[in-house]
Amino acid sequence: MLDLGTKAVPDSKPRTFARQDATGMDITSRCTLGDPNKLPEGVPQPARMPYVSDKHPRQTLEVINLLRKHRELCDVVLVVGAKKIYAHRVILSACSPYFRAMFTGELAESRQTEVVIRDIDERAMELLIDFAYTSQVTVEEGNVQTLLPAACLLQLAEIQEACCEFLKRQLDPSNCLGIRAFADTHSCRELLRIADKFTQHNFQEVGTNIRRAVHSLLHDPKPPEGITPGEEGKIINKSEM
Repeated sequence: MLDLGTKAVPDSKPRTFARQDATGMDITSRCTLGDPNKLPEGVPQPARMPYVSDKHPRQTLEVINLLRKHRELCDVVLVVGAKKIYAHRVILSACSPYFRAMFTGELAESRQTEVVIRDIDERAMELLIDFAYTSQVTVEEGNVQTLLPAACLLQLAEIQEACCEFLKRQLDPSNCLGIRAFADTHSCRELLRIADKFTQHNFQEVGTNIRRAVHSLLHDPKPPEGITPGEEGKIINKSEM
């Protein structure tokens, strides 16, 4: 019979529980009473399988790009020259430090629904916005001279690298000085270094091309018929000068 005049002292030792597994075998383990969520030792842990979707980023971008094309949920319009480009601030900010600073700071553009972007080629801007939504862009002779400056302005380092890589592959004695000057203008140090090295290794041929160019200008200062002013000076033109 329990003596009511004395207090029972709780057993501070962990108690032993007998459990059975699926085969009927006893699993004896110790469980601390203070942690009811802790599984007893010896009990199999729940199976886990971490999963990371490879399709999710691509499919998400595809849907967001469709929304952009249908002008749905767009919250900003970029005005570039006569062109209006509908977009989402969050996508532009995620891809471009230039836009992130514009839309998350105290600039007036952060509160405007239409934002005018100056000093950038319309087509180049379209290509860069497409890249933000699709992760794809094609660098070619017809756009590299406008695409690189635009990428520099928007601080899209990946596109800058792609343009520089394209220009490296186009180096030729007839255009290496032009590419070098272009790289210097846009602070593309690696391209500048490679253009310098190419010029030094092909110095004799580069000099021959310069003499031909000077001779051509002295005897025929006008560009050939059918070529618009400035077109003959494209930096990646490999035709004989």
